[in-house]
Amino acid sequence: MSTEIKILHSSCCGAKSSIREQLITIAQKNKLDITITELFDLQDTMVFETLTFPSLVVNGKVYDYKKIKTDEQLISIL
Repeated sequence: MSTEIKILHSSCCGAKSSIREQLITIAQKNKLDITITELFDLQDTMVFETLTFPSLVVNGKVYDYKKIKTDEQLISIL
């Protein structure tokens, strides 16, 4: 079963994020099946009721990415 991840950005962020690369690297090292979608449009991100950017939505649950300090913490939510 694939873990669905959405990366919520503010509209001023660039299209290529290091968060996506970090998630891909972690998934490959830990043999995790993930699907990543990046959202930049405010109307798309408002659906998740957060104004904290960047945020991650993992299987529907929102996490403040700035509070995730280590790869181990990130793995634990995937």
